[in-house]
Amino acid sequence: MIITAWSALSPYGTEDQAFAEGTTARRPLPHKPRPVPDFEPREYLGRQGTRTMGRATALSIAAATRLLTEDMDPTRTGLVLGTTNGSAQSILEVNRASRERKSPHHVQPSSIQNATMNSIAGQTAIWHGLQGPNATLAGGTTTGLLALGYCRRLLLTGRADVLLAGAVEELSEARTWVRSGTAPLAEGCALVRLETDATGGLAEVLAVTSLVVTDGDTKTAVRRAAERVLDRVSPGQVWATMGSGTGEDAESTALTTVCPQATRLPPVTEAVGQLHSAAGAFQLVTALTRAAVSGPGDRVVLLTSVEHQGIVAAAVVRIKGENVVA
Repeated sequence: MIITAWSALSPYGTEDQAFAEGTTARRPLPHKPRPVPDFEPREYLGRQGTRTMGRATALSIAAATRLLTEDMDPTRTGLVLGTTNGSAQSILEVNRASRERKSPHHVQPSSIQNATMNSIAGQTAIWHGLQGPNATLAGGTTTGLLALGYCRRLLLTGRADVLLAGAVEELSEARTWVRSGTAPLAEGCALVRLETDATGGLAEVLAVTSLVVTDGDTKTAVRRAAERVLDRVSPGQVWATMGSGTGEDAESTALTTVCPQATRLPPVTEAVGQLHSAAGAFQLVTALTRAAVSGPGDRVVLLTSVEHQGIVAAAVVRIKGENVVA
């Protein structure tokens, strides 16, 4: 499974280059909620069809726009998108309206579409005319890596030729109520384009796995997941590891045990902020950008993610020693 392009709208800006430069230079961001600056859906995407569009949907559509080309067959192109619960703000507004209006059925019909979890992926596919597989995943911070595994199965079984995979989170009042950790709340969308039959490409996803932690032993779970995906490369070949930061010392210790010589890339939360379900997708594109400035030659990166509710995910990616800015 080959990564042929990526795109990210982040607190560093709406352009991929801004994200690449910001993360590689570790440029500091304001210590406050971090929106995607200068992103107004109606101005960015046009006024037609955006009047009632949710912010998360607009971010997803904008990111996907950069990854689609005219020669792609829309019937064989799909989208696998991660989210915590869709647009929390839209869900809040629909629930509030159903209580404040004279009758629940007086809720504005156009607002209901944004209150379903799979609305973002569905509206993104409709906007771009994608007719391939369309799926929404919700696995907490592990979602971005789980999406890779889901896409791998779709591609290997011939369900699609091209898939966009990633995750999105919007910054809203409602989302502040479900925040966790001390990192500033952030929003953004990160997507990668995946293909099985591609010449060149930016990176190859060698393996993806996930498991459920039933005994509370996060350290052992991370170690087992990491060892499971390192079946095509040895730990000594791993250039860098990157954890989610949500597993605290247990995740870091496990990665050090499995790949003691590898460079430790800091969690994406340190640079960008708390992205919740979009964290894994931003992990991947951060690894792509960091490897690109590390000199010629391929780089193998081990990514892990820990969700507090008991999920651990891991992926190994071989990144080519070329400029990977989409």
